[in-house]
Amino acid sequence: MRIFSSLLTTAFAIASAAVPGVAQQAAGPIFTLEEVMIPMRDGAHLQTVIERPVGQNGPLPILLRRTPYGVPSTSPTSVPPALKELMADGYIFVVQNLRGRFKSEGTFLLSSAVDLTNKSPKNVNETTDAYDTIDWLVKHVANNTGKVGIYGVSYDGLTAGLTLLMPHPALKAVSEQASPADQWMNDDNHRFGALRESYAFEYSVYEQADKFKNTHFDFDTYDAYEWYLKLGPLSNINTKYLHNSIPAWNAIVSHPNYDALNKREAWYTQIKGTTVPLLNVAGFWDQEDPWGPWQIFRQAGKNDPDHANLMVAGPWFHGSWHTPLNDSIGLIPLGGHATAREFRENVQLKLRIVSDDGGTTLEKAMPFLGPIL
Repeated sequence: MRIFSSLLTTAFAIASAAVPGVAQQAAGPIFTLEEVMIPMRDGAHLQTVIERPVGQNGPLPILLRRTPYGVPSTSPTSVPPALKELMADGYIFVVQNLRGRFKSEGTFLLSSAVDLTNKSPKNVNETTDAYDTIDWLVKHVANNTGKVGIYGVSYDGLTAGLTLLMPHPALKAVSEQASPADQWMNDDNHRFGALRESYAFEYSVYEQADKFKNTHFDFDTYDAYEWYLKLGPLSNINTKYLHNSIPAWNAIVSHPNYDALNKREAWYTQIKGTTVPLLNVAGFWDQEDPWGPWQIFRQAGKNDPDHANLMVAGPWFHGSWHTPLNDSIGLIPLGGHATAREFRENVQLKLRIVSDDGGTTLEKAMPFLGPIL
């Protein structure tokens, strides 16, 4: 999940550079930004930035991304390559910090556990927070069409996928991309129960060491591999460095087996199907979340009355379908194909979902959001 935060940074960093095939805007922001604090059912308020494209004043659908990595503070001055097709379709873009991250109130649990049986207003999680957010947006954002789509990669993909457990009536399309689904089985933190020590440790620190920033652990040795070799027993991470200050790491080391806690974290088992068009995206060379998208796709397919549960996979590492080209994997060329751009232009933009009522085209797949929204 940590790699995609750098991909987002890269996407916006190159926004000001000339990009072939992308019409350049005149100097100046391409969005007007409004920051709001959206209330949740338990009284917590979540920091949310509403980005409206300059010059598009008519009613627009809302495209939501929920993230632990921070929200924009300024607008880019030209269209980032990853947003080119979405910008052409026309959306109000909304980015929200998750509960307990940055200015968002509450506690960030770094957890995907959801208890749908507990109806108490105090029972909150990423599923209920997404529902409450969508409900507020369609009621309060000016000139929206009343239709919302949600998407994201990695942790942002997880928060998109979790909406399948309780979709709001205004939610018309979901695209989980490289979402984790079972951290013990074969996503981020483990490989069939084998702990990925450096990943689990460093990511827990990254997200829970400081509410107001993404924190890279400060290694006191230049060579991190050497640091891990000298660490000694796993318990030394807490004994010498963290001192039990990181709840997610404490949970990982306290629950090495596929016990009740880890099974609760495997949220995808609660998916009963999908009544919302769903585009799952996976990379064949994704070393972070190779398990999640396929399991979500399989589970959602158990009840898919509109045949709206779709899977796209390609020669990609984690989230690389949102880089400008992805025409190689490291030093290995991909036959002259700019696979990331081809995915966004030829698949994500044009893929269509067909219903059972005589072959009516429902809309595009993602931005299947376009006509659907």
